[in-house]
Amino acid sequence: METYVLVVAGFGALVLLTAWLPMVLRALPLSLPICCVGVGAVLAFVPFLAGLTPHPGEHLKLVEHATEAVVVISLMGAGLKIDRLIGWERWATTWRLLGFAMPLTIITLAALASALLGLGIASALLIAASLAPTDPVLASDVQVGHPSEGKEDEMRFALTSEAGLNDGLAFPFVNLAIALTSGGVAGLSLSHWIAIDVLWKVAVGAILGLLSVGVLAG
Repeated sequence: METYVLVVAGFGALVLLTAWLPMVLRALPLSLPICCVGVGAVLAFVPFLAGLTPHPGEHLKLVEHATEAVVVISLMGAGLKIDRLIGWERWATTWRLLGFAMPLTIITLAALASALLGLGIASALLIAASLAPTDPVLASDVQVGHPSEGKEDEMRFALTSEAGLNDGLAFPFVNLAIALTSGGVAGLSLSHWIAIDVLWKVAVGAILGLLSVGVLAG
């Protein structure tokens, strides 16, 4: 019963936090997700809460599915805010960010992780692929407004559209890092990675996304 009361109290505090903090943080260089991460870090040091918090390693499937749900919801929320019709010229800034800026960021971060932290190529690439994409939740303070609200200048549009697409394009590099852990550079099939992880999976994801949009619009 005490655990139930603590869970309900914690959930109520979280709801109040999400409703109250954004008004307080308007004049500060902080965001709600950063504050939530800080609160979680502080609570991790509270002795009586340690026993109530299960270790993520003991519930890998739950953590995996919860993470997937958060990513899907946050990316869908970023995409639904965009009013601009898709097109090569209209989305030129987005394509440049995805096609040039993000791969260069991955290469740079991987090189820094290897040189400064002494990590192997697989670990360095995994960290780089995880950090390179713009996070749609943390960047929400400078994203476009709600649909038809009119707050869609080029910078806000570029950030929102890139944040909604880049996770899918960073996924092949995560798979590449995983492949390197098993066979190393010598055992890596570059043609298989390009054909399956880059072309096939990215194309299927894009097609399924377009079909989903078409179904919802219809």
